[in-house]
Amino acid sequence: MLMKLYSRQARCPAGFFGRFFMARIFEKGNAALNMLMLERVAPKDGDHILEIGFGGGWCIKFMAGALTQGRVEGIDTSEAMLRAAQKRNRQDIASGKVTLVHGDFDHAEYPQGSFDTVCTANTIYFWPDQQATLNKIHSILKPGGRLLLAFVDKSKIQAMGLDMTVFTPVSLQEAREMLDGAGFSSVEHHEVPKPPGVMFCMEALK
Repeated sequence: MLMKLYSRQARCPAGFFGRFFMARIFEKGNAALNMLMLERVAPKDGDHILEIGFGGGWCIKFMAGALTQGRVEGIDTSEAMLRAAQKRNRQDIASGKVTLVHGDFDHAEYPQGSFDTVCTANTIYFWPDQQATLNKIHSILKPGGRLLLAFVDKSKIQAMGLDMTVFTPVSLQEAREMLDGAGFSSVEHHEVPKPPGVMFCMEALK
């Protein structure tokens, strides 16, 4: 019962439990994977960046802080996380550097060829149609744009006892095949060194 609750909250944190407990779990539990992703994002001035599933907004704040020019956008299905991220990024939101919205990326409207970089960590498990979502990401990237896709390996997710009706975990090979299928090129992966073979960030070009 507890793991079912945790699994649902991991997908879309809600209420008091989501805003306070899940936010803290995400901040600590995702720190190593987020840092690996941010190292690969390496924001540069003029970039237009989208983060899918921004959680408490820590990565948004880091990326915005690295830019004197450019924009960072984010979309998240959780209203609780939106409120937390808005509070954390209120100055950059006020200046227009950051835009955060509540919604489902699959149903959001973004113009084709809009972004230099799209990044997302620990969200692929919750996409109803993973291939379709990757196809959409490919379409909204500029030519030469990059996707950073960070996740915990399928074997680890399965071993954690999480609700597999909520999670659809992927292996490194499965993710690579879907990226190829979406039309990405120059696909490579990086990993958090400890523990080895568990947390990955895939980098792919349009």
